[in-house]
Amino acid sequence: MNVIDEDASIKRRRITGRATVVFITVMFLLTFFSKSINNFTLPKVTYETPASGALIKEVSGTGNIKANNIQDLYVSSSMKITGVMVDVGDSVKQGQTLLILDTSDIENQLEDELDKYAQKKLHFEELMEAGSPESMMSLDKAVQIARQNVEKAQKNYDSSKVLYEAGAITAINLTDAEVNLDNTKLDYEIAKNNKDKAISSNKRDIESTKFDISMAERKIAELTKEMNMSTVTAPCDGVVTELYYSAGMTANASQPLYRIADTGEGFQFVASVNISAVEYLESGDGAEITINSLNGKMIQGKVKQIRNNQQQIGVKKDVVIDIPLNGLVGGESGKADIKKNIGSYKTLVSNSAVGQDIRGYFVYVLKERKGPLGNEFYVQKVTVSIGDSDNTKTVVLSGINAMDKVISDSDKPLADGSPVMIAN
Repeated sequence: MNVIDEDASIKRRRITGRATVVFITVMFLLTFFSKSINNFTLPKVTYETPASGALIKEVSGTGNIKANNIQDLYVSSSMKITGVMVDVGDSVKQGQTLLILDTSDIENQLEDELDKYAQKKLHFEELMEAGSPESMMSLDKAVQIARQNVEKAQKNYDSSKVLYEAGAITAINLTDAEVNLDNTKLDYEIAKNNKDKAISSNKRDIESTKFDISMAERKIAELTKEMNMSTVTAPCDGVVTELYYSAGMTANASQPLYRIADTGEGFQFVASVNISAVEYLESGDGAEITINSLNGKMIQGKVKQIRNNQQQIGVKKDVVIDIPLNGLVGGESGKADIKKNIGSYKTLVSNSAVGQDIRGYFVYVLKERKGPLGNEFYVQKVTVSIGDSDNTKTVVLSGINAMDKVISDSDKPLADGSPVMIAN
């Protein structure tokens, strides 16, 4: 081979070598950028490892402050309000004047009732006298005479029977003696019945009159009490929450004169909560109350009672929480937060990690494998059985272990085997 041919061969090899390098470089770059571009389209996921810990149920609900004890007062008779000395929201002391009432009509009613009472007492005394042994003497005498007449008639009949058998008198004479005996017996029964009826009637009248007198005494006591109500005073230290009448109106038995929150008996917060949220709550559980009107001040309380919400039975429950705090009046709104430890468990994952399909519950576990340009990540769908849960965590009973990397969040839907990127 001459020099010219050798140079041409070397030149061709150089060109071929350069082309190969360029080709390999281009292929590498294309593969690299293809993988990079593909990575931008992959779901970005975050993962966690299962951990042991406690489930904490967090229950919250809005509601209002109510006094444990509300005092009120009704009138049984209509009375005109002549003065109102307080306003709703006022703090009052026991014995402080609240209202002034016109009791002139009550005075007239009381006088009438006293007259009726005197009449009933007089009638009672007459009945007692009528039932005395002295008053019953005539009835006793009538029974005694009727019994004596029966004895005489019996003797006469017995004698007539002996004489008739001896042939001394006729059958007519014996029959007359027998009829007379029957009549005296009947008179005796009538006399006894008259006495028994008189005694029973007297007893019934006495008992009825006693009842009437007792009713009259209660009515008099009630009217006397209302007569002394010309000045209505506060029954306790507290806050006026309701005034149902103003000056010039006539009070009646349909509604009370006032309502006062007894500040000495403490307060309770009544929170309305979804029925499913109170499943684990019980009396004595601690609660934190935030009162809006107290600039978000936190108050510690304890659950006293869980009862049906009468407006939404089957949907809501009322959680009654005792709160030891002064300076409240009742009606303040706020929010209750209750945290309840419902148990400790070995394997917990975030609620967001657990999915459900027609086959049951599952989680996605992060896996790693070798690829053309290094390791790559994908997810594996794993069926699990679960237990209880709280607001953030779920108990996993089987299907995963503490070393698994469980997907807790993804910016795109996942499927079994989906390649993924780990979010930074």
